[in-house]
Amino acid sequence: MVCPVCGEALELEGYEVGDLVDCEACGAVLRLLSDGALEVVEVPEGEEPLFGLEAFSEGEEVALRLSDGALEEEVWVAKAELAEALRRLEEGMGEEPPEEAEDEPNWEPDYLTVHLESDQGPLALRRIFFPGAPDLLEFTLPSGSLYEFPFRQALKMLKPLL
Repeated sequence: MVCPVCGEALELEGYEVGDLVDCEACGAVLRLLSDGALEVVEVPEGEEPLFGLEAFSEGEEVALRLSDGALEEEVWVAKAELAEALRRLEEGMGEEPPEEAEDEPNWEPDYLTVHLESDQGPLALRRIFFPGAPDLLEFTLPSGSLYEFPFRQALKMLKPLL
């Protein structure tokens, strides 16, 4: 089952009809209906900006400013390349596909990776997902720094710039 507000996968095991479910990705409050669907009870107003990720565009490029609170780095990438990379990650078509089904449970998170060129060298975007855990977007900068954000929130913030 997915959140009708943001599309994030939700784990509903243990919930009963009428229970309220909080979407960790977007903050929406949902109610489980008798037919198994989710009804939106409350959508969060004016979401706060995503901490550590800022973006602005200029011409055919987008600047990504990433921060962990102490260090701040900025890279420039082509709008078209970033749009294509995000589309591929959203559709599950990275360069490194998720692990195939195995006989034993996979306790390691699955991920998809897409590489693109920035003004400073190669930039890797990686979507990390694991059943029951947050869906994440990692940025590995040419400097080797790694920044991690909720996938749907980062996507929502970046798409209008592209």
